[in-house]
Amino acid sequence: TRVSEVDGKAVTTIEGLSEDGTHPLQIAWLSNNVSQCGYCQPGQIMKAADLLARNPQPSSQEIDSALRGNLCRCGTYKRIRIAVADAAGQMKEA
Repeated sequence: TRVSEVDGKAVTTIEGLSEDGTHPLQIAWLSNNVSQCGYCQPGQIMKAADLLARNPQPSSQEIDSALRGNLCRCGTYKRIRIAVADAAGQMKEA
């Protein structure tokens, strides 16, 4: 995303999801041991946050489709999908 594309718009970064790390996605990422090298984490989590904001109960296919294009060098795609689904469940309960 170019800076010019967000000029004058609100931008939320991974740090902006929660100040204390209690956003359901952040918790699900940790509880499912998604992180390895950390290369993809901000992109994956922010893309997942956008998905859950638009679709609070996505299917596995919808999760895969939404996160397509975000490269995970460690290949933790299965754990990423599980973490997004877990976070969706936590957000539904809240």
